[in-house]
Amino acid sequence: MAFTELGEIEAFLALAEELHFARAADRLGLSRPRVSQLIQSLERRIGGLLFDRTSRRVALTPTGHFLLERVKPSFEGLQRSIEETRAFARELRIGFLGPFAGAVDASVANFRRTHPEWSISMTETGWGDYFGPLRRAEVDMQVTIWPVQEPDLTSGPVIAEYPRVLAVAADHPLATRSSVDAEELAEHTMVEMPRTAPKEIRDGFLPQSTPGGRPIRRGRLVKTQHEMLSRVASSTEVCATSTALTQYYRHPDVVFLPMTGLPPARAVVSWRTVNENAKIRDFAASLPSLA
Repeated sequence: MAFTELGEIEAFLALAEELHFARAADRLGLSRPRVSQLIQSLERRIGGLLFDRTSRRVALTPTGHFLLERVKPSFEGLQRSIEETRAFARELRIGFLGPFAGAVDASVANFRRTHPEWSISMTETGWGDYFGPLRRAEVDMQVTIWPVQEPDLTSGPVIAEYPRVLAVAADHPLATRSSVDAEELAEHTMVEMPRTAPKEIRDGFLPQSTPGGRPIRRGRLVKTQHEMLSRVASSTEVCATSTALTQYYRHPDVVFLPMTGLPPARAVVSWRTVNENAKIRDFAASLPSLA
């Protein structure tokens, strides 16, 4: 089918849904006379009227209904194919939250070996704009902390987990301990993460209360791992984090204590459900699963 014929089909589908030439024209970014020309051209090609037109209404004819039932699914499938091909041609962009890149490093390296025709890039994202890059389509997938309870996102299985640790200043009273229990967090002040982070992440990763229900005081707002380490090093505030961070970030004046009482931090990969394509599915299928 020629490109001009695709334009006729697109005009037909828009008018069949809007049943109003001006609205169909606005939707397509065309003039009203141009939409009329496309419809007339398609009707000549078919040999019958597709719409009954009066000064007050536009309605599909039986021929129009017949065409709509057969063309709409095929046209939508063609659009999906074009979008998936566009995504296939573009590099796969993976966002990662701080140290959680390590959860996919091996998978990315293996995927590059097995799919040399596909380009992959890695981009760090932040706590303050947690799912922003994903929703703005700046990245195609994002390595985040489980659970993800966002209705517009799809998540793969848990791909890595990390024991919890407590970051404290080297001169903090807890620094000489061999470990600390989460129930003891009620006796200290914990740094705060941005309120823009999803509630399930804020409650799970930096809990508002101990496992026994005792409230945990909140201190200074920190937006990055470096800000957190600096704040902990220069104050009495502490931070519940995980060994994922200790693999990539260090501070000479911060000590990390093994912490009991909190479940391990778990990493998953998420993507916008409406943006799912073959490349995303193939990469997600290549990831390990701890389930």
